[in-house]
Formats: sequence, structure tokens, C-alpha cells
Amino acid sequence: MSTNRDGLAEKVYTLGILQQKYVVARLKALQLNSLQARSLSYISIHPGTIQRELADYLGKKQATVTNILKGLEERKMVYREIPKSNERQKNIFLTAEGEQLVKQVNLIFEQLDQKVRNGLTEKEQEQLEVNLSKAKQNFD
Repeated sequence: MSTNRDGLAEKVYTLGILQQKYVVARLKALQLNSLQARSLSYISIHPGTIQRELADYLGKKQATVTNILKGLEERKMVYREIPKSNERQKNIFLTAEGEQLVKQVNLIFEQLDQKVRNGLTEKEQEQLEVNLSKAKQNFD
């Protein structure tokens, strides 16, 4: 049986695992998991979003998102507001503490991006972006 451990797909996979470990370790220091961090970032970009939209973004069931939001509410990172126009719906917003945490999460991803770019010239970075986009199109 032949394996392709030196193949390009294996290298991309390994880089993805290394990135995931990097992010998870830093999120853990903020007492967040990746779903909580992604939720906070989404709410930051889409203040007043509803739970269904967040569930669609995360690719998770609404029950899972309910649990994520409960935890973030308990930590005073988000709050829900019932609009007068639709009492069955709750809009989700970040608290001041949540906004501060999003800044820290964004910094983690900026540092990750810099880590990937380190050692590459500007031209190599541009070419890598082009090549990764081309490879991604094979899956679209």
C-alpha cells in the first residue's frame, strides 16, 4: 500500500493542524473555544443578529447555538434584546466586555496571519494567495 505523506495535500493538512493548535491554545488562555470565538466575531460584525443567522453561519443546530449563547451571556459577553416589532425574536449584541474580547480574538488571528507570512517575500505571499485560491476552486 502506497501513502502520499510527502504530497501537497498532506502539507496543507499539516499546516491546518498547526494553525488550529496555535489558535486553540491562545483561545484557551481567553477561556474561549473556537465556536464561542467565531460567535463573538460574527455578532461583532452583525450586531442585532438573530440566533438562526448565527446557527447558519456556524453550521450548527439552533440547540447548540442556544448553549453557546447561554455560556456567553453568563460571562456577560453578549446580551439578547426582544424588539418591539417582533416579540418572538431576540436580537443578539455584544456587551462592552464582549467587544474587548473580540479585539483580543482578532489579534490572535492577525498574529496567526503574520506567522504564516514570516519568511516569505511580498511576491511569495502574493503567489501563495493566488495558488491557494486556485486550489480552493477545485472544491467549489
